[in-house]
Amino acid sequence: MLEKGFQVPVLLEPALPPRVGWTPQTPGWLLLALLLLGLGLIIVLRQLAHRRRDRWRREACALLVKQQTADGWIALIKRILLVHTPRDAQRLRLEPEVLLAPLPVDDELRALLCHKYCQRDNRLTASHNQRLQVQIGRWLQELPYV
Repeated sequence: MLEKGFQVPVLLEPALPPRVGWTPQTPGWLLLALLLLGLGLIIVLRQLAHRRRDRWRREACALLVKQQTADGWIALIKRILLVHTPRDAQRLRLEPEVLLAPLPVDDELRALLCHKYCQRDNRLTASHNQRLQVQIGRWLQELPYV
């Protein structure tokens, strides 16, 4: 069957082509991957910074439902205004009339807060608290991002 001098190839270890690497062969793919990774990192860091800068708004919205007294409302409004105005300008607003003037609050609620501020009986009714929660909550959402 076999001619003289013919050798049977070794079949236990056949000749294989060279290995294919797992990494892309061209540097363009590596550059694109690094670019996408950097872009994703920038987006995540911007979102984290925005969330950190907006923490005061989330805390103020959480405190809206806890306020029951005129003193508590005035203190919360002062804390919110300190985020948006310099301390020197805020120092000039010691009276509640001056402090509440730029706020979009009903005149009745403004007068009530001014009248009950620093008084012994400064608790507000549930309807007044509800109206203040709605109006100050709306004002919080309208404030610019810092």
